[in-house]
Amino acid sequence: MMISQTFTRKALLAMVLGISTLPVFADQPEEIQWQQLPAETQETLAPMEKNWDKLKPRQQHMLMRKAENKTFKDRAERWKQLSPEERERIAKARKRFREMPPEQRKALRKRWENMSAEEKRAAKQRSLKKYEKNRPQDRDKKRDKNKQNEK
Repeated sequence: MMISQTFTRKALLAMVLGISTLPVFADQPEEIQWQQLPAETQETLAPMEKNWDKLKPRQQHMLMRKAENKTFKDRAERWKQLSPEERERIAKARKRFREMPPEQRKALRKRWENMSAEEKRAAKQRSLKKYEKNRPQDRDKKRDKNKQNEK
């Protein structure tokens, strides 16, 4: 009887410990191959295709869930319609924002949130004009034009 109780306790302890580790493994999503995605999801996530295999499985699953969201689909569609120059400009702006000190990012975000829709449109236009003015190809054209005028 003593052996039976000891065995039962150890078996019960082993089961409890075994079950308690299950959630850890259950939370680890499986990697998803690009080809396994439904066609509509592939279309929505097309900009991610090159880097898909580099993403962690958790990120892949998060993007799959987001791809079903209408807002996400609309933004992905707008991104696809941007020119490579516009995408590059946006990517650089995001990078600059990420590299800002946290306090500066917070202040900028708060300032943006407090702007009216018209002020936001005007700020976007100013940013776009500033970018267009400083594009390398435009600077080269201006330099060439100035050289011609000097002759």
